[in-house]
Amino acid sequence: MTAKSQNSQFSRRRLLQFGAAVAGTAALSSCSRGLGGSSSSSGGGSKSALDVMFWGEGDQNKKLIEALDLYQKSEGASEVNPQYSGFSGYYDKLATRVAGGNPPDVFQIHLPYLMEYIKRGAVAPLDQYKDDLGLDSMPDYVATTTKADGKYYFALLGAATQPAIIVNTTKLKGLGLSAPGPDWTIDQYKAAMADVWSKSGRKLAGTADLGGSPIALESFLRGRGKALFGDGSSLGFSDDDMAAWLQLWQDLRSNGSAVPMAVTAAATGFQNDPVTIGKAAYTGTATSRGLPSMQSLTKETLSLGTFPSGGSDSQPGTNIIPAGWFAISPKSKNIEGAVSMLKYLTSKPEAANAMGLARGVPIPEDIRTSVTKSATGLNKLVLDNYALVASKGPAALQMYPPGASKLLQTSLPNVNQVVGFGKSSVSQAVTKFFSDAKAALK
Repeated sequence: MTAKSQNSQFSRRRLLQFGAAVAGTAALSSCSRGLGGSSSSSGGGSKSALDVMFWGEGDQNKKLIEALDLYQKSEGASEVNPQYSGFSGYYDKLATRVAGGNPPDVFQIHLPYLMEYIKRGAVAPLDQYKDDLGLDSMPDYVATTTKADGKYYFALLGAATQPAIIVNTTKLKGLGLSAPGPDWTIDQYKAAMADVWSKSGRKLAGTADLGGSPIALESFLRGRGKALFGDGSSLGFSDDDMAAWLQLWQDLRSNGSAVPMAVTAAATGFQNDPVTIGKAAYTGTATSRGLPSMQSLTKETLSLGTFPSGGSDSQPGTNIIPAGWFAISPKSKNIEGAVSMLKYLTSKPEAANAMGLARGVPIPEDIRTSVTKSATGLNKLVLDNYALVASKGPAALQMYPPGASKLLQTSLPNVNQVVGFGKSSVSQAVTKFFSDAKAALK
């Protein structure tokens, strides 16, 4: 993602995450420390040291570092040099290192970039380590995005429900309203957002604007029996579907049910989310793991809901996805050490306890069961939400084609933004989006 693409609409990354995903731009170099005292990189230092590059928000980075501390105390562990930031600018820094021939040994990545980095030759195949990393024992609904062309490429630290709807229950109770159940529809969603605006005396919007979120769009399309992408590099939906999506958010903005575009444009990170700053009762995050981080920023009580579906006969609005893809660079001088580290993070109960749910719900059933038994508060909400969605038969994710990141993380938020600011009609924005898709997806 280029700096230019960090437009204000899309920088609400916890949703584009819906993220999500996010925190303020922090230079990776200023957030780097060698847990073992080493700062050598994969490009030219000690073979035992591992550069590990990742992003997070709230306490997500802190909890991963705690797990890495534990790993380094384990027998045969390699030294680790964690390099971390918020989401904003992360891919600029990663792309610069990869292009410069000095990639981190291990790096976090997410769905829009998976195929792009495979095609660049920037990701090492993991087939010979699939047993160590549990790759061939995962449920299909998360396993599909660990591999491409018959080869495994990505380890998963956890999974989560996506998209997640965050509900300010304090605000709702004050208005005499209640949070929706898990099976609400788009029509019920629109009515609920309008109720917030009306009951508050037109002082509180129902929801943050999710119109520029690819994750929200994907869920909307799933409810219509469509997908973001079809075969190869084609889109899996029509201009009518896109028009319906953009019009939905324009209608919500126009009647006060969603925050104005000016609020959205300033909403960088959880700390500026419309729910956090008291401008809306509902928002969205990329995944359910965003709930604890957002709760830490407000004294009001937040809860977790599901994205609305297209109706009783449609796919559920919320799905289960990997929450933490990690890749190993083929240029790493310590691939065995990188695998050892990822194995520790994905399979050891002590690592799961250190991370909590900051990197998602543990995928191995035995660890997830153990975590669930002792869960309380927000963690219990996240785990209960995960179990609910899992019981409904989650859909397997599709790998996005090369070029998807630019289309989804630049063009989509841009067309939603120009409609929201009154600079374009919905039909003009749809034409622009499909033109961008033709150029981006090759």
